[in-house]
Amino acid sequence: MKNPFETQQTRARKEFNALGRAEKNGITDAELVQEMTADMSNPDSAESIMQAAAAVMYMRGVKGGETPITEATNRCLARKRKEEKTGLAANPA
Repeated sequence: MKNPFETQQTRARKEFNALGRAEKNGITDAELVQEMTADMSNPDSAESIMQAAAAVMYMRGVKGGETPITEATNRCLARKRKEEKTGLAANPA
């Protein structure tokens, strides 16, 4: 159950710490994914396995210094600004 007094930063720190504990104790990504899917609505589905694997890969990337969401957001904003400057922005009508 979610703790209503826990901040996003606290939850992220807990996830990073858990990933570090898994690494130190020789827990493989496959083991993490298997345990993560156990908590999902359809644990044996390919979708659940892919979601859990993507979460582990994402957290490993962020822990390693990657910022994929920031980079993607910055590219989207740059593209939108360029489109607005050149008058190519989509017409909502």
